[in-house]
Parts: sequence; structure tokens; C-alpha cells
Amino acid sequence: MKNCHLLSATGSDRGTAYNMSSKIIRRGDTLFVGWLDAPTGPGLPTRILLRVCDAASGEVRQTILLGEGIDNHCGPALVLGKNGRMHVMIGAHHGPLLYRWSEDPEKETSWSAPEPLGPADTYPSLAVDEEGTLHLAHRERGERWQLWYRRKRPGQPWEAPRPLAVSPTPGYNHFVQSLTVGPIGSLHLTFQFHYAESGRAPDCKGRAAVHLQSDDGGDTWFSNGSPCHSLPLTVQTMAPICHHPEGGVRIGNHVVDAEDQPWLFGSIPGAPGGVLWHRMDEGWTETDLTSVFRPLNSLGGRATSLSRDAAGRLHLAIATDPEGKQTRWFDPSLELFHLTLDSKGEFVSLAQVTETDPSVAHWLPALEQWDWNWPDVCCADGLWLTYTRGLNAGGIGGDNRNALCTEVHLGQL
Repeated sequence: MKNCHLLSATGSDRGTAYNMSSKIIRRGDTLFVGWLDAPTGPGLPTRILLRVCDAASGEVRQTILLGEGIDNHCGPALVLGKNGRMHVMIGAHHGPLLYRWSEDPEKETSWSAPEPLGPADTYPSLAVDEEGTLHLAHRERGERWQLWYRRKRPGQPWEAPRPLAVSPTPGYNHFVQSLTVGPIGSLHLTFQFHYAESGRAPDCKGRAAVHLQSDDGGDTWFSNGSPCHSLPLTVQTMAPICHHPEGGVRIGNHVVDAEDQPWLFGSIPGAPGGVLWHRMDEGWTETDLTSVFRPLNSLGGRATSLSRDAAGRLHLAIATDPEGKQTRWFDPSLELFHLTLDSKGEFVSLAQVTETDPSVAHWLPALEQWDWNWPDVCCADGLWLTYTRGLNAGGIGGDNRNALCTEVHLGQL
């Protein structure tokens, strides 16, 4: 990578986590990078930070504190409207997400006061369309955990949430939802069903991946060409991209091409290199990437980030063991790799972009996400990437409120 910078030596153990949220925004000659810093001591909140950098070199100008979070799940989601207004969703983990905006985001005093949503939100995926309407998908905890969609038209309050999917069992579900706006204004939402009969998070397995689309700004939704007459969707009513009832499915974020068709990377049983899904007019195609990834391994799910560039090439950042071992998703052996595919999904290149160090993970990649509102600016001269270098203390069953510090890095591919 070029233009490498250390953003923080006090990052959270999930400093750049959750690829459903955009962490990097270009605005003129300025680059805005969001991440989560660790608590300054036991029992204290995490800190949600925004670094203002030079868009050409990545050189740091200043740092803005956007807010605080309860634990290591509270990193920011950033989007930039066509009018130059920046929007951010921060927090939470089973609490109210906080919405803020700014017309001049380099000035800390210009940011609006936090507006809470709630009541039990996690994992914001935020998008904005050409008219300035905000679209938000997030997980909501309840007896049966749900995937909620919310909308905020310009000058109007946030509308009431609408459940789009619901877990088939009480207890934990991780939808890993990704919401984007395509080149003609369509909304695209991908998510997974990840659950267990026990409802316990350690028992849960990813069973299916699903895509929804709305061509009228979120009023109505369809899947695989058919209208969704009854929402929320369930595993009985879904029209899945893939379905493995025994488990083993883990998806990342998606990206939409110039033909308004989504691409999605994921892990499924029997494909050590993972698969790339692409929707075409005749339906979804599935390409096994094992031959181009060999000997790398994605089984069980990896931390990934998918984007594209102005030429339509696909870029995937993935954290995995360089010797091809199947590991835990937060294993210290993880290194970052960059896979490039052309606009048709054909192999271009694969390279390791971090220096091998088996004692500490290089993981949680967050690529600069493609934005059809800014096709002449976004991802120009190489995509920016943030990642976390360190150990993880808050895995399933771990301490999500830990004060372990990591390094948060920025570089350009």
C-alpha cells in the first residue's frame, strides 16, 4: 500500500469493524475517516472518532470526537449527500443509534446535536439518494430479532421503522445487512439469516443470503423479481440467493455496478476460497473463487470489504491466514489480502498488503465504498483502506467492553 498512516495507537479491538457501514468519505480535497477508539480505562465508554485528512496524501489535519459508545460495536457509518452535507450514524449496541449531520464537517462545532433513534439498535448501514433522502437498515433486538428499515426525507423527521426480516427463532441473529443506492436510484439490501434453535450467539450459524430491492425509495420491495407482499420476510417466505440449512453461510457488504446489478462476496460450505454472487437479468450467478484464492481460506467467514472503481473493477479486501489454515475470524495469524477482478468478475490480481506477523492480527478491512452520487470522485487514484492491527478481546462470549488498545491504520491500494 501507499500513503500509509497510523491513525490511532489506542483503537478499539474492533476499531474498523462492520463492513455494512462506510468508514471513508471524500469531500473535495479532504478525506474523512471514521473509527472506534478504545475506552481510556475499565468501565469507560468507547470513543467514536473522525479523522480529517488530505485526500491526495492521507496526511492528517485534525481529529473530531463524534460521540461515545457503550462497547466495541459502536463505530460510525458515514455518507455524503449531493449537496455536500455529511451524515453520520454512531453507536449503539442494543440502544438508540445517534444521528448527526454537518454542512462543514471539518469544523467540530458545525455538527448537529445527536438525535437518538432506538430503542434497541445495532449495526447501522446508511445510504443517501440523489434527492437527499437518508435510508437506514439496522438490526433491532426483541423477542425475535428483526432487520429494520428507516427513512428520512430532506427537512423531515425520521419516519417510523419498518421490519423487513425477522429471525425464525427467539434470541440472537446477525443479519450483516448492507444497504446501497444504485446508479438509477434503486435501493439494494443484502442480508443473511444467522440463528440457532437455542437462541444463543455461540450456537448460531449462517443459513441463507437474501437480496431485496426497492425502485420507489423504500415504499415497496421485491426479491428475485417478485414483489414482497408480506413483510417482514422469514426463512419460509424468503427468495434466497443461497440457502444452506445446515449452516456455513457468511456474507459481506455488496456493491452495485453500472447496470444496477449487485455483486456480493461470501463464504459457503465446500468453497474454501469463498464465492462471488452476481445478479444478472436471468437471475443470480455463483462463482467459486477457490482457484484464484488458493491456498487462502475463507471457510467459517472472514472479515471482508467489497468495493469497485470507476472502470468497474471489483476490489475485495479480506483478512485470512496466509498459509491457508481455517481459523477463527479474529485469529492473530490473520493478514490482509487484496483481490482485484475486472468488470465481468474475471481475475486480475491478488496480493498480500500487510507484512506477516503471526502474533497480531491485521484485520477488519474497511474499503472506501463506491458511491453512485460521486462517480467522478469516489475511489479515484486507488481506493483508501482502513484496518485494525491488534488482538481481539470481545469475541462471542468475550468482553465487548474491554479497554484493549490496537492500532488503526490508513493506506491506499
